[in-house]
Amino acid sequence: MVRKGFVLLLGTVLACALYSLLGNLNPRLVVLINAFAVLVFFSALVYGEIEGAVMGTVVGLLQDAFSHQVFGLGGLSLTLAGFLLAWAAQKLNLNNFIKKGILIFFFSLVQLIIWVIFYSLIFRKSWLYSRFEFYLQPIFTAIITTSLITLFPKLKKNL
Repeated sequence: MVRKGFVLLLGTVLACALYSLLGNLNPRLVVLINAFAVLVFFSALVYGEIEGAVMGTVVGLLQDAFSHQVFGLGGLSLTLAGFLLAWAAQKLNLNNFIKKGILIFFFSLVQLIIWVIFYSLIFRKSWLYSRFEFYLQPIFTAIITTSLITLFPKLKKNL
């Protein structure tokens, strides 16, 4: 049996490694594929609201530390999105890939909107006009996270 803490710790290490690797390959890939959001949404759907909120806080602050931006913006937006995703998932019937993907896409978009609003309030400028990758980030986050959630029970059986 795989322990929840081990999975989340391993996920955090892998998200940091993926973030660093993507940043070294091409900085635009970091904006396109948000490894930290994938981890938060994965933990929120697999483990629940508390884990989604805690992982949102932890990896959001790690993301802020990596990005050298305002400390706390990523933590706040990922905490809210992780908690709300897990809460909404309990209220809905998410029995197939498409429904999970749509819900993750929606909350990835919510997370991005929260981040952009706070960023705009602090810096008085918006990234949405200068970075096209922001528009594609929720789509990639939804596809990657839904795929991982679908594969996780199969991986869990083999471990």
